Amino acid sequence: MRYSSPVPWICSVLALALTPASRADNLVLASTKVSSEYLQKRIVDGKPQPQNYVFMAGRFYSGITRDKSLERVSFRTVAERLALDLEKQDFHPAQSLANADLLLVVHWGVTAGRNRDSVTMALNMENLANLTVDGEVAQKNLEEAVARGDTMGAQRAQDALATLETETASLTQDVFRNQGSDVGNSAMLLGLNEALRKQDDNLFEYERRKTLFEMAQEECYFVVVVAYDARSLIASKKLKRAWTLRVSTSSAGINFPQALDRLGNVAGRYSGTRLVGVNFEYPAERKRHESVELGDLIILGTVSRP
Repeated sequence: MRYSSPVPWICSVLALALTPASRADNLVLASTKVSSEYLQKRIVDGKPQPQNYVFMAGRFYSGITRDKSLERVSFRTVAERLALDLEKQDFHPAQSLANADLLLVVHWGVTAGRNRDSVTMALNMENLANLTVDGEVAQKNLEEAVARGDTMGAQRAQDALATLETETASLTQDVFRNQGSDVGNSAMLLGLNEALRKQDDNLFEYERRKTLFEMAQEECYFVVVVAYDARSLIASKKLKRAWTLRVSTSSAGINFPQALDRLGNVAGRYSGTRLVGVNFEYPAERKRHESVELGDLIILGTVSRP
């Protein structure tokens, strides 16, 4: 008889719900989506080809907390910061849409975050912790029963683990229900949904998912760049998405201009590239004196959601 254990799954759920762990203050999360057609066209003989772009202002998210540092930053400032780092991937400003390969729609701002229902959350977290301890005991009983050849004892331990899995799943639903829709909305906006749904019995991955869940709960500064094929837009008047980049960092302890420097640093490395999952980056602080000539920004309209 083969026995499997849900303990890693229980630990994974607990990792997502427990109180925040310490992490580097300058952590930036990055995720990308890129079409295979775009990569095939851009990569020639294994080398990315230079591309030109124009910017378009997307949606600005002001959050729920008054943030003067965010309010004072114009879209042009966001675009200029991004342009400095886009050079790293051989993306260059075009003088007009007619001369551009890409239309870059930029959404920026801060997520709402939430701290409601803290008492209920604390109780649910404690209950999850207790279930995990019970799971470890049941797992130990299972292993000992298997080692002894005690089939009945092993079956009882297996049944106990199955019960704990059911209880944990139910309690986890309560945790997310009490969090409301804000966490889910933030996770979607920051590109964390797929990573949060994954389940790996690997402690390193548990801790990563725990950090992702914490980021979805907190206020985070973010920039989302959606790249559309400019030539297709001119020819067919339809938006054809080439790639999407999402970068975010906690708003705690920094203002938006500082965050924008970090976000641009990371955006410059991953724009137009394909990432698997969510990358954790720790960019150094920079003092920059470069400039880039953008000309007039072309505003074609506003996209309601990234």
